[in-house]
Amino acid sequence: MYNYPLKFSFGMFSLTPKIKVTDASGKVIMTASKKLLSSKEEIPVNLNGTSLFQITSQESRLSDIPSNWDITTAEGEKIGTVDDDYLSAIDTSSFVNNRVAGEIAEDLISRQLNLQDLKMYWLLDTAGNKVGLIAPEKKSLVAQQLPLYDIVRKLPLFFRFITPGYYIRMNEKTVMYLQKKKTLMVDTYDLTLEESEGLTEEDEKLLLPSVLLTLVYERQQLKDSYQ
Repeated sequence: MYNYPLKFSFGMFSLTPKIKVTDASGKVIMTASKKLLSSKEEIPVNLNGTSLFQITSQESRLSDIPSNWDITTAEGEKIGTVDDDYLSAIDTSSFVNNRVAGEIAEDLISRQLNLQDLKMYWLLDTAGNKVGLIAPEKKSLVAQQLPLYDIVRKLPLFFRFITPGYYIRMNEKTVMYLQKKKTLMVDTYDLTLEESEGLTEEDEKLLLPSVLLTLVYERQQLKDSYQ
C-alpha cells in the first residue's frame, strides 16, 4: 500500500484540472485528468505516461447524465463500479462517535443549507455488491464557520472557502478521511488512513480511483449547493 497521508492537488482555474497525487514523502504516485473529447466520461489515471487505472462512465454523456463509472486496470480488468446517489440516502450521523450530537448537528445544518441534493458515491465490487461509500460530512459544510458570512456568500467564488471533509468507508468501517485544505490558487486535499486493519491493496485499487472521481465533480457540486 502507499505511504499515507496522500495529497491531491489541482489548479483552481483549469477547465479539466490535472490532479496530482503525492505520498507522505512528496513523491508523485499518480495523476488524473478527465478527457474533453469523448462520448463517455473518461478519466485516465497514469504515472509518468504509464497507465494505472481507467475510470469510464457506463452512460454516454451525449445522451444521458453519467451516474455509474467502471474502474478498470491498465489491462482492462474490472475492479469495481462507482454509483452516485443523493446524500439523503444515508445517515452520516451514524459515522460519528457521539451519535446524538451528530444527529442534532446534521439536522441543524440540513435546515440551514441545501445539502439534501449533495452527491455521495456507492462503491460496488465486480458482482455489483455495495462494499463501501464516499460521502461528505455535513458539519464540515457549514458556511457560517466563515467570518463575515453574509458578505462573503455574495461573492462569485464563495464556494471555494468551504472546506468539506469526506468519509470513505469499506465494509461498515471508516477507513479513510478526505479533507479539503484552505488554499487560494491550488485546490488541495489530504487523504488520511483512519483504519488499516483488514484493508488490502485490492481495496486500495478501488478506493483511490473512486476518490479521484469524487474530486473531479466536487467543485461544481459545491458551487451549485451554495448558490
